[in-house]
Parts: sequence; C-alpha cells; structure tokens
Amino acid sequence: MKILVLDDHQLFIDGIHHILIKLDAVAEITESNRTEQAIEILESGQEFDLVLVDLNMPGMDGVSIFQRMRERRAWLPLIAVSAEEDIRTIKSVLDAGALGFIPKTHSSRQMLFALSAILEGEIYIPADIAKQINNLESRRSPVDTGITKRQFDVLKLLAKGYTNKQIANSLYLTEHTVKAHIAALFLALQVGNRTECVQVASRQGILPN
Repeated sequence: MKILVLDDHQLFIDGIHHILIKLDAVAEITESNRTEQAIEILESGQEFDLVLVDLNMPGMDGVSIFQRMRERRAWLPLIAVSAEEDIRTIKSVLDAGALGFIPKTHSSRQMLFALSAILEGEIYIPADIAKQINNLESRRSPVDTGITKRQFDVLKLLAKGYTNKQIANSLYLTEHTVKAHIAALFLALQVGNRTECVQVASRQGILPN
C-alpha cells in the first residue's frame, strides 16, 4: 500500500506514521511538510492508495489543494485530516471530492476505523459533523432569497417584535425606509403580514432558531 501524508507539523506526521503501520505493516509512506513539494508529488503522476491532507498548510491551504486537483481532474484518494472546525470549510472540501474528513482529535483507534472504512469504499464523516452539514444544507441564506443585508437586519428586529419606529431608531433609518424594507421582505418571502414573514423566515432557516 502506498500512502502520502501532507502536513506541516512533523510531530503529527511521526504520530500518524505509527497508525498507518498498524493499518498495513509494509505500507510505503511518503511524507511532505512543504506545500510546494506536496503539489509536485500530487502532480507527478504517482499513484497512492491514500493521501492524507492537512487543511492548514502554509502557502496553499488544504482546501486549495483539493480544488486544484479537482480542476485538473486528477483523481487521487484525498482525505482531509485536520483540526479545522469551520463546517463550511469542511463541506467545501467534501464537495471538492474528499473521500472523508478525519478530525485530528480522533484517537488512533478512531483513525484506523476511519481509514479502513475509506479503503473499503465508504465516505467517512463523523456523525456530529455530518449532522452539522445536513443542517447547513437545509438552511437558506438571505442571499438565496434576494434579501439584502439591511433587509435582513430589519427582519431580525421584526422577529423580536419591534415596531416600525423602534426598527427605524435602532438602525438609524426613517420609518418610510423601514416600510420599504418590510414590503421587500414580504415580496421575497411571499407573505402578507409581519407574523407570516417571521414564521416563514424561521421555517426556511433564514432566521436562526
């Protein structure tokens, strides 16, 4: 088995090396802690059974590596192994073709389980992260509905039960402008009153629960 490990922390590389030996005692492991060298290896045409990529490499972050390989249509078994916690970043890596996301907080046993699952053809995503991604995908952002940032500010105050005058004072707007923003919200959400506006926005995930 041929495995490539890309991480700028040598301590992690040394640690993962011991885990990979448990996965395959005769594994051929290539290591790189420099982004430029990592790109050269990835684009050299070499074949690997697993490529473990840190998402916080200096010079070019791991997300860019995944996107670059996808743009070049270079199929490689890329797996993100990272301390990254931003769910949108994790989702973007998976969307770019990662075969899994393994948190660095995983124990060696969990790492082995994840890597084994990937080798068997599964996409590995921890349950808690998968749930966050599902929640993210089920939400619509204000941009998706054509709602502007200022209209979203008005919407949040509507949800708090503010009157037009209170909204105007809070956002330093005229009441006429507030009414115009509310009318735009009604149109965007296809509702006829303030209560429906807030209910629909909450139901569609535009407003946080």
